[in-house]
Amino acid sequence: MRFIMILALVPALLSATKYAGEFQDLQVGARSSAMGGTGVAQFDDPTAVYFNPAGTYFTPRSAHIMHAENFAGVVKNEFGAVVLPRGNMSLGMGVQYVHTSGIKLTTLPDTTSPPGSNNIPVAYDTVGTSDYVIYINGSKGSERVSFGANVKVFYRDLNAITGFGGGLDLGIAYNTSCLRAGIAVRDFILAPFVWSSGLKETILPKISLGIAPVIVLPAVSSKIIIETDIVKAIDIAGFDVNLGFEYGYKDFLFGRIGIHRGNYTLGIGLHHKRFRLDYAFMTHGDLDSTNRISAGLAF
Repeated sequence: MRFIMILALVPALLSATKYAGEFQDLQVGARSSAMGGTGVAQFDDPTAVYFNPAGTYFTPRSAHIMHAENFAGVVKNEFGAVVLPRGNMSLGMGVQYVHTSGIKLTTLPDTTSPPGSNNIPVAYDTVGTSDYVIYINGSKGSERVSFGANVKVFYRDLNAITGFGGGLDLGIAYNTSCLRAGIAVRDFILAPFVWSSGLKETILPKISLGIAPVIVLPAVSSKIIIETDIVKAIDIAGFDVNLGFEYGYKDFLFGRIGIHRGNYTLGIGLHHKRFRLDYAFMTHGDLDSTNRISAGLAF
C-alpha cells in the first residue's frame, strides 16, 4: 500500500487536533505487540518507558532495541530504550523513530486541464516522512507500588512541513507475584505542537488501564500471564480493549497470542541468561500485516 500524494494529506493532518498525537500509537516491543499490544501492566523490559512510565521501577537494569516492518514494510518503526534502576528509584530513556518512504508526488501532464483519460496524473518525485519521539523517564516506589513520569520531545518532518512539540506522561504501577496492574496517562498536560507554518495544535490525553494476573505452574515449570488493557482517548467516544496471553516454559521459551483493536496477534520469545529475543506478527484488517523483532540485554 502506497500513499499517492503527500500534499493532499498535509491539510488533513494539520486541521484536526483530534488526531494530532496519533503518530505515537504505533506499538513498540515484540513481546507486547504479540500480546495484543498490551503493556501497561508489564514491567519485564524497557518498553515500560513507552507503556507505563511507572513500570520502569520494577524493570531490571537492561537495554532494548526493536525493528518493525509495519503494513508489509510501508512504515518502518524503530525503538530503543534503556532502564537504570538504583535504590528506590529508576531512570530511563527511550527513542522512537517512524519513517515512511516511497510516497509519490504527482502532477498532471497538462496542469490547465482536469485529470482524465487523456490527462492521467504522473509521479514526478518520491519522498518520505519521519517522526521522532524522545522519552526521558523517572520512577520511584516501594516493594509493590511505584509512580513515574516521562518528559517527551517530538519532531515531525512531513517533507512539506515540519514541527516540534513536547508532552508529559504519568503512570502508577502495582506489582506482586500473582498480579500486576497499572494506569498510564499519555500527554497528561495538554501537549503543544507547533508547525513551521505557524499553526499550533494540542495533543489531548489518552488513559490506559492494564490488569495482568500471573499464574505460576511449578509442576510443569511454566508461567501464564493474561493481560487486559483498556484504552480511552478523552476526545473519542468509546474505548479500545486489548487482550494478551503468554505461556512461558522454564523462563526460556515463550508463546504469545492476543487481540489488538479487533485484530489478531501472535509471537514467540527466547530468553537465555541475560539475553532475550522476541518476534511478533500483527494483522491489520484491510491493511497488510506487521512484523516486529526485539532484542534485549540485562546488565
